[in-house]
Amino acid sequence: MNVLILFGSPKRNGYTQKLTDAFLEGLEKPYTIKYVRLFDLSPVPCNDCGYCKRADGCSKKDLDTFMESYLDADLVIIATPIYLFSMPAPLKALFDRFQRFFNARFSRNIALPIQKPKQAVILLTAGSDGTIGKRVIEEQVKTAFSVMNTKVVASLLWNHTDKDATAADILPKATMLGKQVSRQNKS
Repeated sequence: MNVLILFGSPKRNGYTQKLTDAFLEGLEKPYTIKYVRLFDLSPVPCNDCGYCKRADGCSKKDLDTFMESYLDADLVIIATPIYLFSMPAPLKALFDRFQRFFNARFSRNIALPIQKPKQAVILLTAGSDGTIGKRVIEEQVKTAFSVMNTKVVASLLWNHTDKDATAADILPKATMLGKQVSRQNKS
């Protein structure tokens, strides 16, 4: 199984990483992992240039290597903190660039712009109550993935990390979620 992690946190060893590691602990091997750290990748934002309405791909070439990894993935993990009820800017820029698949579907009438089906899991952290942010991000991700042959199968929120960073409850849940997703991929 090819696992692609869209990592939206600027911190390499923070709560988002701990939650991701706990989820990965539950995945059954064999699998390969490809991390895409969005703050390092720093995608150029979409400016609605119209290129993808007329042709396959994007006029901006900064995500070409990323797209190869996406197309090869079986499982996509969106691991991110919640910033002001949404995802951090570099991750949002990546999702905006997925507009190319909406244009493939609705402007160029390509029924299935991505052939290989994928599952997706959303792992979120929030310093305070992230309930609203979780709903917002789930809707953004599900909408983007609706034309990308990618189905969100689960999401998990680690709430209130600013006040109570104990992980006694949430990290075991993340590991169990990894096990559940592994079983789904086998069937």
